Amino acid sequence: MISIRKTTLFTLLLLLCLHAGAQEASPPAEEGPTIPADEFDRGTPHRSAQGFMTVVDTGDYETAAKYMDLRNLHGSATELTGAQLARRLYVIINRANWVDIDDLVDDPAGRRNDNLPDYRDSIGIVLHDGKETRLLMQKVPRGDGVRIWKISNATVSLIPQLYETYGYPEYIEDLRRSLPNSTFLGYELFKWVVVLAVGLFSYVIVFLLALVIRRILGDPKASSHKRIFRFLVLPFGLWVVIIAANSTIASLGAGGAAAAALRVSPLPLLITVWMMFAGMNLIREVYANRLRERSRPGAAVLLAPATNAIKMLIVIAAALIYMDKLGINISTVLAGLGIGGVAVALALQKPMENVFGAFMLYTQQPVRVGDFCRVGSSTGTIEEIGLQTTRLRTLANTVIAIPNGRLASEPIDNISVRQKIRFRPILRLRYDTTPEQLRQILQGIRNLFKTHEQVLPDSQRVRFHEIADDALLVEANAYVNTTDWARYLELAEDLNISILEIVAAAGTSLSLPARTLHVEQSAGVDKAALI
Repeated sequence: MISIRKTTLFTLLLLLCLHAGAQEASPPAEEGPTIPADEFDRGTPHRSAQGFMTVVDTGDYETAAKYMDLRNLHGSATELTGAQLARRLYVIINRANWVDIDDLVDDPAGRRNDNLPDYRDSIGIVLHDGKETRLLMQKVPRGDGVRIWKISNATVSLIPQLYETYGYPEYIEDLRRSLPNSTFLGYELFKWVVVLAVGLFSYVIVFLLALVIRRILGDPKASSHKRIFRFLVLPFGLWVVIIAANSTIASLGAGGAAAAALRVSPLPLLITVWMMFAGMNLIREVYANRLRERSRPGAAVLLAPATNAIKMLIVIAAALIYMDKLGINISTVLAGLGIGGVAVALALQKPMENVFGAFMLYTQQPVRVGDFCRVGSSTGTIEEIGLQTTRLRTLANTVIAIPNGRLASEPIDNISVRQKIRFRPILRLRYDTTPEQLRQILQGIRNLFKTHEQVLPDSQRVRFHEIADDALLVEANAYVNTTDWARYLELAEDLNISILEIVAAAGTSLSLPARTLHVEQSAGVDKAALI
């Protein structure tokens, strides 16, 4: 035991020594480039651009001008102050949407091998007069000789010309000048006013459109018309307002903070999902009313689960879209959903087979609730068609639950949909019936069918069918003008009595199922022996 402890202690000491030696032998970590200290953190292209965007988002254009090289400007840029140039560049950046700060390097030396001088880095490319214009950052000396990065004076000189392309119309500029220079959630006050005005105007247009549609549809008090009006005013109207507001924000340009807030905001997606849910409910209710008017209430029942299934798919799609907006890689999520979907599909194979069977029963409607039918060896009345099973009340007053998948694959004899009922008795006449009696019986039954009010004239047939082993078979075939089984039994009873009277009047009768056995005795057999 002591030996084991010594061995373990020796091993631990050896490992510690090897680890310490490896640390001493390893070369010192290579230090990164030295970033010059600067009050506004302009030591690298990335930090300088990021600082400029952070400051202009707050509306501090005086400080933003310190990130721009205002030396040796030319053209109309010389007539503007640094704050004015910074504000206009901010508008150009937001409306042109060409700057990708994350693409800039965090290195005092700038990006290498970019076909630009060492003291310049490219911010992006913007279209101007149909040509691509490269916007630059430039490494310039600070007052104390330290070189820092600023927006190039060549780019600053182009700001007035670019603003003519990407600037606001004059009425927007007048509104901006008439309002205080303040921001809320990274969005300037005049932009909030424009967005609210566009949203309000859009809602008024939708409301007027809803009134016109309600007038075109007719009776405004009808329940379906009320539902259409509510859908247009609430979910659809708010959805239009959100779409119009987002389009206006994109047109006016959103700063970094506002763009980040819009990117993570779930409000547009939630309004869209709400509008889709409300639209699906409206379509379901209108279509269900039409099905009920056409005496198809069973098909209307199927609309609710079908709508819920589509809503579930919409929720899943919306969740995936929002996760993608947050920057989450949804490929792994989709792969997991695929594997889980296969497992769920295998587990729900039979239930889904029954659901699809219910869909077939509701859409094709081979049977309806209340129909008297025969399914396989079961005969009865359909009481309920559910998503999984159909309830059949038999003639014995018991209830059988038949899976819908079986109903979808088996032949169904729907007795209730027949337009008439067949009357087909087979008469078994005695062998001693003469041909004259047989002709009298045939003619009598034919006259009975022709004169009876409830026997249809088509498909009447009375024939001497067969000479059987124990009787002469006469087959009578006709259709009774009724679909009610109780009424049919009354008519069949009357016809059967009349046929018996015809047979009796002909002087013959029906034959009993019997067989005559003739036993012959051989001549050489002694009668006493048989006794």
